[in-house]
Amino acid sequence: MAAAAPVSLAEQRRAELGRLLRKKYKYLDRTWDAVFWITAIFIVGAAADITKLLFAGDWDFWTDWKDPEWWPMVTAFAVVIIPSALQYIQWTAWRFPTGATYTSVCLFACTWIGRYFQWHVAEYYPLNFIWPISTVGAGIFMDWILLKTGSYIITSLVGAPIFGITVWAFNYIPLAPFLQPVQFMNHIVTVADVQGIAYIRSQTPEYLRHIERGTLRSFLGEAQYVSLAFGSTLAIAGYWVGQFIGRYLSVWPIGKYIKNY
Repeated sequence: MAAAAPVSLAEQRRAELGRLLRKKYKYLDRTWDAVFWITAIFIVGAAADITKLLFAGDWDFWTDWKDPEWWPMVTAFAVVIIPSALQYIQWTAWRFPTGATYTSVCLFACTWIGRYFQWHVAEYYPLNFIWPISTVGAGIFMDWILLKTGSYIITSLVGAPIFGITVWAFNYIPLAPFLQPVQFMNHIVTVADVQGIAYIRSQTPEYLRHIERGTLRSFLGEAQYVSLAFGSTLAIAGYWVGQFIGRYLSVWPIGKYIKNY
């Protein structure tokens, strides 16, 4: 038999590198994915909650502020911004149609933790007075539209209004019982108004407001549907604010300062 030809050191090195490249590091990959996505929950949730607080504020905090006139307007615009930004990042980087859903889950989890420990445990407010809204269902719909169309324009024109409508629809179910009329101190008010009177909050006189007061009452007496339509339109603008954040404040610096070889 002929003796095997000697293998050079360079060929041995190439073979070793080939085996390393073909080896699947499932444990490390999955561990890194878990660490990354679990850690990002608090960052994404905080970003979404801060954005909601800046634009929606108390309209999404107290039950007596979740009225049919202003709540659908400002909330739809506020809660679609960060889901849109993360939707762009995940779809561009990995073709994951999960950005809006992931952001909604992070926002819901972080908000519930804050409301429970900061306001229920520490300040003794009942949870049915400070409950946070859920945008998970709306995020699923918006991600599904991006998955089917692959277009940010169509997602903004169709998905963002559906996002705003779905946020209202999903959260109107737990809100509806608090909008029932009751007689309180010789006035007809809602259950949510009674909560707002019973649980004192520090506020100045100009901070107080009247429920259901505004010119939108002239539209056939249906303020909430007009507000919902206008809020869905504002959601389109909020979607492109999120796209600006995702494109130019998150992804763009990576390509500018890191060279590809």
